[in-house]
Amino acid sequence: MADDHQKRTLFDPEFCEKRCPVCTRARQGNRLARLLMAIEMVVTFGGCPWGRARQRKHGIRPNEPLPTKNADES
Repeated sequence: MADDHQKRTLFDPEFCEKRCPVCTRARQGNRLARLLMAIEMVVTFGGCPWGRARQRKHGIRPNEPLPTKNADES
């Protein structure tokens, strides 16, 4: 049971979303970061473990920004 908790915190999708130096800059449009992200996606077949965890949680690839929620959508 402790191993499941450790795996969940080890590959936290929020790391990719808020703190990953490559992913956050690639989503902001930085050219070098986008290039590194593209290489990473090809080499690792879908991104790093944090990016894959983000994809499982939000349903979007690590290099794509989260969709914005409109006020009229409830």
